[in-house]
Amino acid sequence: MKIGIVGSGDIGSTLGRLWAKAGHRIYYSFSHDRQKLERLAAEAGNESKAVTPYDAVRCSDVVLFSVPWDEQDEAIKQMGRFEGQIVIDTTNPFGPGMRVESFDENDSSSEHVARKLPGAKVIKAFNTLKDETLAARSGQGLVVFFAGDYPLVKQNEIATLVRDAGFVPFDAGPLHEGKKQEPNTDRFLNELTLEQAEQLAGPAQSRAETGEIDGRTSQTTIPRRTV
Repeated sequence: MKIGIVGSGDIGSTLGRLWAKAGHRIYYSFSHDRQKLERLAAEAGNESKAVTPYDAVRCSDVVLFSVPWDEQDEAIKQMGRFEGQIVIDTTNPFGPGMRVESFDENDSSSEHVARKLPGAKVIKAFNTLKDETLAARSGQGLVVFFAGDYPLVKQNEIATLVRDAGFVPFDAGPLHEGKKQEPNTDRFLNELTLEQAEQLAGPAQSRAETGEIDGRTSQTTIPRRTV
């Protein structure tokens, strides 16, 4: 796959390295250090490149949105509009002083981000493990939880990318269930095997169980731009 990374910090750069090792082409963007982006792209190989957030979206099959919570609006402005692209949201709602922003019971950080990305197929994933854990424990059978309203996307692109990073996919259900992956929950920073995750959260959701609606066939996607 072609993967655009918007936010090439600790999580973004770590996942970029893991996916590059699996053969994916990575488009790195949104860093205060352009040389860092160039270095990451060179290390990744596979014709990976340092690009703008706009081109990271336009050139990719999947976009990893991995920016600090207080920089999301600037990143979104640079990304431009979405028309059916898949977005993996890794953000956590940490404000100044690492204060956790709270949401009422009918809302979540995942849905908050999705509302700012109209036209995107947003999936919450890769937000519960530290970058050090992702780097050191790839291939050791740990679960990555993900939540979203697009079952086919979750079963195909998301599950594939979780496996290619060296982890076990765990479909937690619709996007609102991403609330259970937020800071101060029992899934956050908890390194779990599949058996442990099922003891904690119950069986992973299947397409039939979720009752979700996939927009894959009803939404128009724009052609990827070549950079």
